[in-house]
Amino acid sequence: MPEKKFVTLTEADGTSAVIAPELGGWLLRYARRLPKHGWVEALHFSQAVVDRYPREMYAGNPILFPLVSNNRVGDQDHHYEWNGQVHEMPQHGFARRARWSVVNATANSLTMELSDTEGTRANYPFAFRQRLTYWLARGRLHWEQVVENTGGETLPFSTGFHPYFRAPLTFRSERSACFIEIPDAKRLTPHNRYERFTAKEFPSQNWSVAEDVAGTMFLTDLAKRELVFIDPASELEVIFNFEEAPEHRFVAVWSRSTNEPFYCLEPWTALPNAFSRQAKDHELILLEPQKTFRAAMWMELRPMA
Repeated sequence: MPEKKFVTLTEADGTSAVIAPELGGWLLRYARRLPKHGWVEALHFSQAVVDRYPREMYAGNPILFPLVSNNRVGDQDHHYEWNGQVHEMPQHGFARRARWSVVNATANSLTMELSDTEGTRANYPFAFRQRLTYWLARGRLHWEQVVENTGGETLPFSTGFHPYFRAPLTFRSERSACFIEIPDAKRLTPHNRYERFTAKEFPSQNWSVAEDVAGTMFLTDLAKRELVFIDPASELEVIFNFEEAPEHRFVAVWSRSTNEPFYCLEPWTALPNAFSRQAKDHELILLEPQKTFRAAMWMELRPMA
C-alpha cells in the first residue's frame, strides 16, 4: 500500500491519538501513560491490518456511513432500494473506504471532511457534506460527527462507530477476565435475516467478554448511554459515553471470535436491513434539505474507579 499520512494528536500529559484521514478518516490509536503501567493502548491496533486496508479494518474506530451493517433487497445482499431504484451499497457503507480531506489541525485536534462525489453519487445519489472532528482534552478522546444535507431532497442514511477495544488492555491480564458494564437495556433478537426484531428486557449486568458474540448482540433503550470496558486484572477501564448522540439508539456488541485481541461496542442509529424493513422510517435518519445532523461521543482510558 502506498505511504499514507497519519496525523498524531497529543496532550501535555502524553495522551495521544493517531488518525488516518486518507484511510477512511480512520481513528487508529488512542493511548495514555498511566501509573503502574506506562504506555497503554485503549484500542486494538495492528500494522498488519492497516497494511491490508481496505480489505480489513479490524482495528481502531472506523466510521460507518451511510449504512450500518448490511441491507438486502430480495435475494440481493449489499443492496438497498430508494424511490423505486435499487443500488449497491457495501457493508457498513463507503465512508470508511473513502479519502477524507483535512479541514483543520492543531496539536490536539483534527477536523476532516467527506463530501459527495461523482463516484459516491453513482450508488448513493444524494448530496451531503460530513465533518468528523477528533480532539483530546484532559486525557479523554472526544469526537463529533456533523452531516449536512447540501442537496434539494431528503437525505436518508444510518450511521455509527465501530471501536475495537483492546482485549485485554495490558499483557498482565487475560481477555476472558474482562467484562462490559452494561446498564438496563433491551436485547433485540433478529428474525428472518433481519426482517424483524423482537425485544426482551436486559437487566444491568457485567457482561463477560468471554461470551461468544460472533453473531452480534443487539441492545436498545439503554438506561444510560454509557458502556464501560473493564479489565480487572490490570485495574483499568475504558468509559465509552454517547449521551450527546441521541439518535444512536442501538448498540451492536461483536467480536469475530472469543480469542480475538479486540472486542467491539458499536453505537448505531439503525439496525441491519433498515432500508428494507417496514419500520425503516423509524430508524433511518431522514435529513431534510439544508438541515444538519450532529452526534458527539467520548472515551476515557483510566485506572478503575
